[in-house]
Amino acid sequence: MASETKYKEVKFLSEPDVGGVEESDGYATPEFNNRSAAYSEAATLPIGSPSVEEKLQEWERDRTSEEKRLPARGGEVGRCEGCCSCLLRANHKLPEHPTTAQHLKYSLTCPPHGKVGDTLLWVVMVLTAWGCLVCITGRQALPGGNLFSLAVLYVAAVLAARLASAVAMPPLLGSLLAGILFKSVPGINNVGHSVDVYWSAVIRNLVLVIILLRAGLGLDPEALRKLSCVVLRLALLPCMVEAVATALMTKLLLGLPWLWSFMLGFIVAAVSPAVVVPGLLRLGEEGYGVEAGIPTLVIAAASLDDVLAITGFSVMLGLTFAEGSLGWTLAKGPLEVVAGLVYGAVFGALCWLLPHRESKDRPAYKFMLLFCLGTLGMFGSYKVGLKSSGPIAVLSLAFVTGLGWRRGGSWDAEVTVYYRVLWEVFQPALFVLIGVEIDVGSIDTGTIGWGLLVLVVCLSLRVATSFLVVAGAGFSLLERFFIAIAWLPKATVQAAIGSQALDYVRQNDGTAEDIFRGEQVVTLAVMVILVTAPIGAAAIKLTGPKFLARRRPSDPLTQA
Repeated sequence: MASETKYKEVKFLSEPDVGGVEESDGYATPEFNNRSAAYSEAATLPIGSPSVEEKLQEWERDRTSEEKRLPARGGEVGRCEGCCSCLLRANHKLPEHPTTAQHLKYSLTCPPHGKVGDTLLWVVMVLTAWGCLVCITGRQALPGGNLFSLAVLYVAAVLAARLASAVAMPPLLGSLLAGILFKSVPGINNVGHSVDVYWSAVIRNLVLVIILLRAGLGLDPEALRKLSCVVLRLALLPCMVEAVATALMTKLLLGLPWLWSFMLGFIVAAVSPAVVVPGLLRLGEEGYGVEAGIPTLVIAAASLDDVLAITGFSVMLGLTFAEGSLGWTLAKGPLEVVAGLVYGAVFGALCWLLPHRESKDRPAYKFMLLFCLGTLGMFGSYKVGLKSSGPIAVLSLAFVTGLGWRRGGSWDAEVTVYYRVLWEVFQPALFVLIGVEIDVGSIDTGTIGWGLLVLVVCLSLRVATSFLVVAGAGFSLLERFFIAIAWLPKATVQAAIGSQALDYVRQNDGTAEDIFRGEQVVTLAVMVILVTAPIGAAAIKLTGPKFLARRRPSDPLTQA
């Protein structure tokens, strides 16, 4: 026994001392303190290491002790959650019949939603865009700068348009008044005076391109042929009578030169689709005048009326500022008309071929190509010295393009939708910028007084002519009166071309006399809008149900 014990001691003296010795069933088993020295038979955990359950229990004990050591922090978090819970939308539900106060409280809960969320989104986007402009353009985007003033005017125009619409007035009237206020009222007139005249002219010319493209695309020869010569009589004769009468009276009363007088006559003579068309469409939806075809007649004639007025104005503008000999002056007018027609025919034919039929997003490409070609025709005419050919080029371009699309079976209604959306975006800018041209404090009183007389006389002649030209077309007496009244409002064309003469004089360093004449023309154009737009819109709304026959609900066409 002693020798056996001696043997064990000798054996372990030759090995490292890794722990005590424990005897089991006559075998010496070392007690390992270093767990990495031996492993279990499964070769997964070191021998002597705790099990998974023991480790999880250890973690739970550590977490509990940590929470006990930090009681103040846990209470603070709980109080924070309790405080913020009143702002969370998930903790608030509207009753079945909420009050105004409950609606208001719910709209202010978080996260932002509804109109509050939309408003907050726009505020963040506008402030971000403004910050970018300040970083890029510097003082131009700060108060007193051109870009800042344009942005303020546009926002004011949009808000004023919504306010005017809320009181059943044409939205364009609100935008126009906003522009006049920002130019005339002390304290805010710095905004109107800070607008760069070149930028203002460019924006208004872009809007004119949109107007002309929409008018040209809307001219359908087949539809006009079906409506017979009544459309032509209604579109041409009242416009010509009013233009000539205005020219004669302004020459006599205001002392304008003949060319300036006729230029003003064509500006004043154009009817406004922006006022006429919505009112007639609303009456048509209610069944008034549909059987007689009055809404279709007036809407179709409105486009032709604008085409004639803009074409006449363009010719007069070219003759007024023509330079050179008398022979060149006389030849330049027809030359500019021919140049515009050739441009429209050539590039309109190009739009028949491009984009090709297999092209993806073809309506969008059509819209962009036509708009770019129209813009090139408008601004390019100024660069080549044929300024009055621009509107004619854009009109003929849209007409030829639409003609080819209809005959070739490639008409896409989405194109007209794009232009309608573009017009709705730019319409407030057009009217607020033409309003900025008017400073009430510096208006010549003689221009206002004689201008009102000219307006009353010429509008009376227009109404009488409109009443006469639709005679014999199968309309009743009251329907003829309504057509004459519907042919009264003016706004769109006057705002688009009313300041072009003044813009040209400013950009070419014209004389003080020409600048005064240009201001007279703008003043009369704005006055025509202020007088006729609200009166015409109200007259259409009030007289339509009284003067027009309404289709009965039992009519099979209505049911269809």
